[in-house]
Amino acid sequence: MKNGNVHKSQLSQLFTNRKCQLFALVVMICVCGGLIQLSATPQTSQSPFDIVALVDSLDFANNYDIETATGTVQVLEHVLLTHANDIWWRDKGGGRMRYPSKCEMWQLSEAPFDKKRLPSEDIYGYLRLESPRGNEFPIVRQECIKRGLGFGIHTTIEENHWYSPLSSNWTLAHPEYWGCVRGGEPWMGTCSIFFPEVIRHKLEMVDERLSLKPQKIMLDFWRNGAWSYAREYTAPALAEWRRLYGDEPVPEATDSRWQKMVGAHFDDYLRKFSAKCRAAGVEFIGGFFGIDDKDDASLRNRFSGFGWRHLAKEGVFDAVYVLSIAYDPKDPFGSTERIYRNVMANRGKAEIYFPLASYNFEKCGIGEYAKLAKISEAEAATRLLRLAKSVGARGVVLECVDYRNYSPEVCAAIGDMLK
Repeated sequence: MKNGNVHKSQLSQLFTNRKCQLFALVVMICVCGGLIQLSATPQTSQSPFDIVALVDSLDFANNYDIETATGTVQVLEHVLLTHANDIWWRDKGGGRMRYPSKCEMWQLSEAPFDKKRLPSEDIYGYLRLESPRGNEFPIVRQECIKRGLGFGIHTTIEENHWYSPLSSNWTLAHPEYWGCVRGGEPWMGTCSIFFPEVIRHKLEMVDERLSLKPQKIMLDFWRNGAWSYAREYTAPALAEWRRLYGDEPVPEATDSRWQKMVGAHFDDYLRKFSAKCRAAGVEFIGGFFGIDDKDDASLRNRFSGFGWRHLAKEGVFDAVYVLSIAYDPKDPFGSTERIYRNVMANRGKAEIYFPLASYNFEKCGIGEYAKLAKISEAEAATRLLRLAKSVGARGVVLECVDYRNYSPEVCAAIGDMLK
């Protein structure tokens, strides 16, 4: 600069520096915006093998005050001792919701769960998990975002949990839609899928779950609250039978024609469930039990739930969770491998999760395998993990993670698998 004037070369350099600063500022804004976006959306675990924890916070009600943010985080931290990298949080017990549900409000049946009925030294009073105070989902979702975990919802097809106080409020409010057994007696455990109003309500519940912003929704067919084809002898179902088969006697629920007719209605509901999830960018997962390597599923599963392969091949399910299998106790790991490979060969477009259960539901727990093979539970867990990974599964599901029900040795085996 001479006599107060800026030299031409200095001016050019000044503009260049300003451009660099402006460019740097724009880059910073873009990066920060990206980080904000990342922090607003749960991120799928980057692990090549998913360790999914099913979590029902009520199972921790004796240990933590689960109606508070602090208690909810304590539950999650306990769950993470298992090395889980994907969390599927239960949204209801039977038909009683664990968040404020507009679809399930009915004042006549709203009753708190008496915590004092649970065996515990620490009493936290009455649980109102369906109240705003008890709504855990925003807390769990935010914690999963912060920790880089997957976040999903574990829901069930049941409208009760083998216990009438856990019945759905909406079901109790609509006896005109209750199921019926073959003799004509009404059954208050669930509403019939043959009524359009029932399907409409179920799909409104799907919308509520999607509003909680999960990455995945797993629909559990094992927790069915005693629902079966035998509960669907309602007036519209009988009218449809007559349209299809005329004067033929109405058959038992084990009749393949009856199962096909009822199953078609449930399949239609599942397709609509799937379409809503797909539109929201959420994965839809079906959880099925009693699977063998002979046909679609065991006879017991066909009676209590639904065959899954045609829906997987059709693309209704993005993934299938195999809750349990009908393995041979004389050859537990060999027969398990055969069933796993059969599932993988017939999965259609769906990815597969296999069980790594602490509880011995359906005789498929880690402890049962350990007992049959005369090995430690940690070794049994390691073999099941390696088997699931070797056949190409997406991951395993810990069914369910309760307070200290996965031993330190089993947790260490899971951690070693992820290294």
